[in-house]
Amino acid sequence: MGSTWTRVTTSQKVSKVGCRVVSVILTPDSSSTNADVTLYDGESTSDPALFTLRSGAGVTHQLNFTPPLDCQRGLYVAIGSNVTEVVIQWEPM
Repeated sequence: MGSTWTRVTTSQKVSKVGCRVVSVILTPDSSSTNADVTLYDGESTSDPALFTLRSGAGVTHQLNFTPPLDCQRGLYVAIGSNVTEVVIQWEPM
């Protein structure tokens, strides 16, 4: 099965089953602000945090995983401050 790209603009569950994260792209909402997003291994912020990705002021930041990052319990994305969008490339396990 191939990977899927999901655009996230509000905190949400991306997958309710195990998956692999291939890439994350974080875009801040202006040229003068830093942005952040936190990914969780599960369906909510009550599940274990995988990592928080932060961008510099006005800088779109891309993080690639080789091999892909395993999420055993699903994938939840919590949008932080000053985020226009987060684009996640992922695939089901």
